[in-house]
Amino acid sequence: MDGFRKKVRWRRQHDPTLLENGHFLLFDNRGHMGRSKVVEFDPLTGETFWQYYGASKEEFYSDTCGTSYRLRNGNTLIVETEAGRAFEITPGKNIVWEFYNPHRTGDNDELIAMLLDLIRVDGDYMQWENSGERG
Repeated sequence: MDGFRKKVRWRRQHDPTLLENGHFLLFDNRGHMGRSKVVEFDPLTGETFWQYYGASKEEFYSDTCGTSYRLRNGNTLIVETEAGRAFEITPGKNIVWEFYNPHRTGDNDELIAMLLDLIRVDGDYMQWENSGERG
């Protein structure tokens, strides 16, 4: 087994998801120069296959919490908890859609209601729900 040991260092990572290809997808709160990132990596080799850490015009940071899910279409759904934001991105890192929690508080509405989790409901589900059929 010693041939399979690989030291991987993480800091504030959580919410691992085992993907069909055997890789893990996880949310790393401070993995990119103190900012957040989502990483897909091979646990056997430690190799990173995909990662998202935002762009200069689209900052991405959640000090605590945050989730990520690989969708059936190959895109990734990311919840940036403390910014009250959720978005779906393609493997090429293009944002397909995003949601900002509209609820604010504080003297000047400077406090954002956290978004702890979100799921994406496929269109097929909505067609079934609207048809009146029940299983």
